[in-house]
Amino acid sequence: MSDFDAKLAELAARFTARVPMERSALASALATGDRIAIAALAHKLSGIAGMFGYPGISDAARELELSAERGEDIAAEARLLDQSLSALEGGR
Repeated sequence: MSDFDAKLAELAARFTARVPMERSALASALATGDRIAIAALAHKLSGIAGMFGYPGISDAARELELSAERGEDIAAEARLLDQSLSALEGGR
């Protein structure tokens, strides 16, 4: 394994370890209806998850981000993202 691959694996592990905190932050933003925070969190998760090879999480986060920005109902998107994150958290 190259140094780059080792560093990437380390960063991916750190992302996975932060999943509970990310879920909590998202739940708080959803509970208060803070669409700006929801969109920002979803945007961050979309990019990071995509970079580390979690396309399902990345796609779900992107859909949540777009729906939040458009002022649409976000319940289904939020549920899908949370389920995707929960599956990753359980698979650690």
